Amino acid sequence: MNRRILNEKKCQVCGRYDNRPLSIDAVIVKDGQLLLIKRGFEPYKGYWALPGGMVEYEETVEETVAREVLEETGLKVISLRLIGVFSKPNRHPRQAVAIAYKCEVEGEALAGDDAADLKYFSLNQIPGKLAFDHRDIIKNTDFL
Repeated sequence: MNRRILNEKKCQVCGRYDNRPLSIDAVIVKDGQLLLIKRGFEPYKGYWALPGGMVEYEETVEETVAREVLEETGLKVISLRLIGVFSKPNRHPRQAVAIAYKCEVEGEALAGDDAADLKYFSLNQIPGKLAFDHRDIIKNTDFL
């Protein structure tokens, strides 16, 4: 059985999901520029977003960060620092709780997996159209 299906069971009475899934988001800054991906799938298809995704079974959140960053950007995470936990119910259509990390990476960035594209943006020119609550996560990041 697909592991993702296990987290997507809806209550037959109210139609809500039976839990709040856990996801991660990665803030990657290189030479004063923030790396964003363009989402290739719903929700928020076509919006710019931080690299990230859902925590899988038998996986730590740190392993999830490394896996998602590698899958979506081709970059290898070499260190990470916790930014915070973001849990407003309206932050995600499935009410996913996000743990955000500032990541130091190595390698060449190439869009892959869920990312239709990726681009580095100047910190003072972040696109207006961001997915989820990623603008709040970016505002909570210490870029020094």
